Amino acid sequence: MRVLFLMNTFPPGHTGGAEVSAYHTCRGLIRQGVACSALVVNNNRKLSPLDEWYELDGIPVHRIQFYTPRRRAWQDVFDWRVYRTVLAELRWLRPDLVHVHNVSGATLAPYVACRVAGVPVVNTLHDLWLLCPNNMLYRRDGSFCDPAQNPRGCRDCYRRYDFWGDIPYRRAVFAALTSNVKIFISPSQALIDRHVEAGYAQHRFRMGRLGFEERASEESGHPDVSAITDTAYQYRTVIFAGGGVEIKGTYVLIQALSMMLRHIERLRVVVAGVGEERFLVQFHQYAPAVHVLGWVPFGEMRALFAAADLTIIPSVWHENSPVVIYENFHVGTPVVGSAFGGIPELIREGETGYLFPVGDAAALAERVILHFARPAYERRRMRQRCIEEVRTHLTLEKHIEGILQVYREALGN
Repeated sequence: MRVLFLMNTFPPGHTGGAEVSAYHTCRGLIRQGVACSALVVNNNRKLSPLDEWYELDGIPVHRIQFYTPRRRAWQDVFDWRVYRTVLAELRWLRPDLVHVHNVSGATLAPYVACRVAGVPVVNTLHDLWLLCPNNMLYRRDGSFCDPAQNPRGCRDCYRRYDFWGDIPYRRAVFAALTSNVKIFISPSQALIDRHVEAGYAQHRFRMGRLGFEERASEESGHPDVSAITDTAYQYRTVIFAGGGVEIKGTYVLIQALSMMLRHIERLRVVVAGVGEERFLVQFHQYAPAVHVLGWVPFGEMRALFAAADLTIIPSVWHENSPVVIYENFHVGTPVVGSAFGGIPELIREGETGYLFPVGDAAALAERVILHFARPAYERRRMRQRCIEEVRTHLTLEKHIEGILQVYREALGN
């Protein structure tokens, strides 16, 4: 079987959860004898034109970037350059199936190219792009858009980050141009529910958890990460991988910091990632108890999580199935997360982590304080349960088995 993975970014460039999970899925399928390659296409006003081939850990990658000096809403919906590029790749490669991941930066053109080429499509959903121009169903005032109540869109989107295709009847247009997708794969039931509420047919979705390679712990080559891991025994270390990004709940953590620092001795909060300076400045005010690392390569994150006692995911948007949770469970680190989106589907309260009401900084602080107040043997047992959870329910083998079943169904086998 020949499968083309199609997305708008891929390692070693941008390494969000969608890209990391696609990388691991490719690797797992190749080991099962599937001929996988990746086509990475993006139209972006911030990137220089590019057309290159490279190989990443056995995955052949063709990356193409189009420079778009001035974006327009309709060009965010369909880019003819992307359409012609994808169609040419399909006719040259002749894949049996195309597996779409995030393509917001490539517009809906890849779906149309696959339709014209007659290639079946499956689509792993990583966010809410089909329903909302900002991917999040998140408004400027911090409230949430209900797709059932706003079938045409709420028209009050949060626009601080990328914003795609704000056109009339957007959801109807997106539904029509993705109607050739045989099966949507979602790592969380919450994401399926949001799409069904917006009018997508339930029978088109399959739920399947993500899966990642189980790697032995390695020494970090990143000097700041090494400094954290080398001194982990001296502190009670908490990791936040959301940098200064609002939707990741940065302001919720900032509001919780004072209470946490007052009640937990030797607490060290490590912030990984970039984002808005207004948030990063506030983190710096708590130095040295709060250590801001900035961007960390995705290959170094697992070493950072392994050095932590607890990782925080205070997201205030509809997270799908955060890769951060999987990565932490692999190294035995419990997670405290917002009880929102797909997060509650992964965390077992008091066993593999804790949940708190979305946006509630006091409740977040209380969960972190509670964790460090527990006897050491209970915390060790939680670490064991995290590893058991991965090895029992969240293995790469189970993920690949589910993906292959979807492929067979999409191909009519």
